[in-house]
Amino acid sequence: MNSEVVDMLTKIQFDVFYLLYKRGYVSQREISEALDVSLGTVNKVLRYLKENGLLTEKCCLTDKGKKELDRYKVDNAIILAAGMSTRFVPISYEFPKGLTVVKGEVLIERQIRQLQEAGVEEVIVVVGHMLEKFLYLKEKFNVKLVVNKEYKVKNTHSSVYAAKDYLKSTYICCSDNYYPNNLFNSHEYRSNYCAQFLKGFSRTERGLICDKQDLIIDTAKPCRDMWTMQGHAFLSRDFSDVFTHILEDYYDKPGTKDMYWEGIYAENLDKLKMYIVKCAPEDILEFDSVENLRDFDPGYLEHNDLTVIQNICKTLKTVPKEIKDIVPIQAGLTNNSFAFTVRGGRYVYRNPGKNTIGYINRKKEKFALETAKSLGIDNSYLYEDENEGWKISYYINVTEPFDFTNEVHIEKLCDHLKALHNSQIRCGTAFEFFDEADMLIERLKILDYTATDELSSLRERIKKLNEQNKKDAWPSVLCHNDIYEPNLLVSADSLYIIDWEYAGDSDKGYDISKLFTSNNAPLDAVDGYLSAYFGRLPTKEEKLHIMRCATVNYYYWFVWSIFQDRSGNDCSDWKLLWFEKMNKYYDETFRLSEGK
Repeated sequence: MNSEVVDMLTKIQFDVFYLLYKRGYVSQREISEALDVSLGTVNKVLRYLKENGLLTEKCCLTDKGKKELDRYKVDNAIILAAGMSTRFVPISYEFPKGLTVVKGEVLIERQIRQLQEAGVEEVIVVVGHMLEKFLYLKEKFNVKLVVNKEYKVKNTHSSVYAAKDYLKSTYICCSDNYYPNNLFNSHEYRSNYCAQFLKGFSRTERGLICDKQDLIIDTAKPCRDMWTMQGHAFLSRDFSDVFTHILEDYYDKPGTKDMYWEGIYAENLDKLKMYIVKCAPEDILEFDSVENLRDFDPGYLEHNDLTVIQNICKTLKTVPKEIKDIVPIQAGLTNNSFAFTVRGGRYVYRNPGKNTIGYINRKKEKFALETAKSLGIDNSYLYEDENEGWKISYYINVTEPFDFTNEVHIEKLCDHLKALHNSQIRCGTAFEFFDEADMLIERLKILDYTATDELSSLRERIKKLNEQNKKDAWPSVLCHNDIYEPNLLVSADSLYIIDWEYAGDSDKGYDISKLFTSNNAPLDAVDGYLSAYFGRLPTKEEKLHIMRCATVNYYYWFVWSIFQDRSGNDCSDWKLLWFEKMNKYYDETFRLSEGK
């Protein structure tokens, strides 16, 4: 029966064979306990392997056995590390999540070591966000780096696509998984995905439905009380060949940009056979937030030496271990913020957006913040570094959203604006919306000179309105210049106007116009909003002036949104909204000027 060709091993035959390869001589009882099978099954498998010339009588692999095992050799591993991990603040401000230090080891380094120690020598790391931070891995571990150029606009399927030429007998891993024990192997029998049991309901995890042989026959997302995909997957050569063709077919189809690679697999189960590998909760760890990481590694803040944490410690005179309950704040179009607790006090840390460098004057912003606090307009302010732009504020417990149709809210907002405008305080730096738009256009020319062509005729129209307003000679006073709902916090009976990045000495008509433009109020309601500010009906000249301000204001934000788009921040929805508002108030300005 010792023929040259051996049929494909069964799963249990492979498991016994691979165990002997890894450990050398192992007793039948030890094999039985390790694989949780009967002694009779072990005896039968060993007899088959010996009769087919794969094992010697002493259970050592023969040359034929080693050649047979090579059929199951893992060729390589692809580690996905291109994502931005925006929920993992503040670590994600300074380096990618995969480079987080956990209990003294960098996550991705630990995983690379485990793969190489298991016998997987070729490791490919797919990078994108902050890719320069990963370059050292090439020299330190001899890995290959592949760049995913579309990581900002597409999900994980784009990273697998970027590395598709390496798909063979391949592990697909995530750079931010932590394995307390090494789960990788030098050989794998069949395509599989690790899974852990989820108790309760989840909208984000993908549940697995399997047959009695552990073949995945369906998936469920959302899911409840199911085994869910966690950790790494292994793709056999046959699986990779089929999946590569499917991935190429999906890649440019509409509606696929947000897909995980697992989602594409799930839609093609009939063509792709994959089996579940059930793992215990402690086998694979994934840290969804820094507070989740704290539970596993209480000293993570000290280990990662973050500038953000140093700033907090310096300002609040504290130590890293006292910084707790870190939660990202999903607000703002360019900056990143998170809330945190120190010794029972709740605070907010604002990390400045990189694209704000060059058009946000932080010295001016700090002056405005200090002025607003002195006037009782923004008591949340604590400290800003005018050189680096980071800021710490007291956390405001918002009791209700600001509502531009709420008369009480409008009254309080008008009181704050009048206190600011009538304070006689100047910051000494002008913020002229039309001039600021011109500055952005000059920067835009560097990013994409064709983007400014469409603005030339529009700019000339807006320029005329701006010149007419200049002739009105309204005084330049300290203004906020960015009044809209996210910057207006209502807490019980108090109103806080926050975020003073665009503050400067300006025409107060810009602030006043936001009373009716922020919520796109009907034009027949404008007089009511202006009366709330002036304490009387506005004159025709005042109304016309403020309507021009509204038009120039939204011209600026329209240009700003184009600049952000070309800088890599998707502002498509805002761009359309601001363009429509600009045209609305331009038309109303023309109607008023014609006396209609």
